[in-house]
Amino acid sequence: MIATKPMPERTPPPIDFEDLDTVSDDERDARLIYLWRDRRPLYNVYAEALMLDYAPDYWKRARWGIGMFGQPNRVAVVLLAVQNIHSYTMLGWETGIRNESDNLRRNGATRAQLMELVIFTQLYGGMRGLGHTYHAVGDMLPVWGDPPALPSDYDALVWPQGWAPDAEAFKCGLDLSTRKLTDPDKSNLTAWYERTVGYVPNSVMWAMKYDPEFVKVNRAKWEVAIKTLPKQVVPYMLLRHHTITGNRDGLREAALLAKAWNITPEWIVKGITCSAYYFTNFEGLYAAHDALDGILD
Repeated sequence: MIATKPMPERTPPPIDFEDLDTVSDDERDARLIYLWRDRRPLYNVYAEALMLDYAPDYWKRARWGIGMFGQPNRVAVVLLAVQNIHSYTMLGWETGIRNESDNLRRNGATRAQLMELVIFTQLYGGMRGLGHTYHAVGDMLPVWGDPPALPSDYDALVWPQGWAPDAEAFKCGLDLSTRKLTDPDKSNLTAWYERTVGYVPNSVMWAMKYDPEFVKVNRAKWEVAIKTLPKQVVPYMLLRHHTITGNRDGLREAALLAKAWNITPEWIVKGITCSAYYFTNFEGLYAAHDALDGILD
């Protein structure tokens, strides 16, 4: 069952979705006041003000669609924020990093959990990604600590059914006493991929052939990035990453890992279509069409 408790914050003003072509003065003013009073980064104010002033029918349709991927469903809000932290770090959009970090804290994420998302994204965003994250929230992290107390009847971070931490699931049995990729390392890594996604990706096979030490060091980092968050956040972030980049092989691997770790087809699809809604439009789904045909049936 997907949790649908309202978020612990002010309820947004109602929007009349019966009339998608007209935005009343009251609707516009109530929305802008709500965004301003939220005291978050003001990009929501100016972004929505542009639409409300110059394309009100588009704004109303945009808000109509956002209901598929966020409020009032807290699970959807959390998963969108998880994907957005990754994307905004990759794009270097520091305002977005700060906003989603605050969003996750409001929903119960600890500082350690926020940093797990940051560290995993470093595998793709490098030092540049860490730099953008520091500029966005680094000065606040020492004083943030864990989030403020939530109401007594309110859960901490909520996830889809079956999502849970499992730090051991990432480990294949590498011998970390040496940087050399030993024969047992190769066997263990190969077995991990065959057990989870069903095959050894060509990217890993190529690297084992030409730079095996890189494989071991990079995999060793990958195995310890996520500890207290559900293991499923990894393939969920990668669905976003590869939808944006159009990497068909990467998207297929992410979807197969998602299935192996019991992410339902519903959430796999949402992870992809949400990415298209916010980042790629329909063109981002070419990769999904080619990579996932048959996997979700």
